[in-house]
Amino acid sequence: MSTDAMLLDELHLHESRAFPAALCEAIRLLESERFGQLTDADIREVANYRTITLDGAEFFARAFTPGKEAAASLGLARLLGRERVLDDLLRLRAALGCECGAHREREA
Repeated sequence: MSTDAMLLDELHLHESRAFPAALCEAIRLLESERFGQLTDADIREVANYRTITLDGAEFFARAFTPGKEAAASLGLARLLGRERVLDDLLRLRAALGCECGAHREREA
């Protein structure tokens, strides 16, 4: 199995444990131009259930966000590429459905 395939398997494991609202927040960050500012320290903050601020915008402010899974997805986006992980998360959100509504205005 290739390294990319193993990383994608790991991504799918973390995604399956995340709540739809956390997936939406990860998608929001991946779609943002601020993704390029994401650091290892930011990923650790998300993993520890803390809000991060990138260029004045807050991400993962909800206390119920599954931080470890969200952080793993962000870290894998840095390894596999933003678009690849974003596409995967969008497919997962479509399969699971989402009640958060945060993204509905952008998709309309």
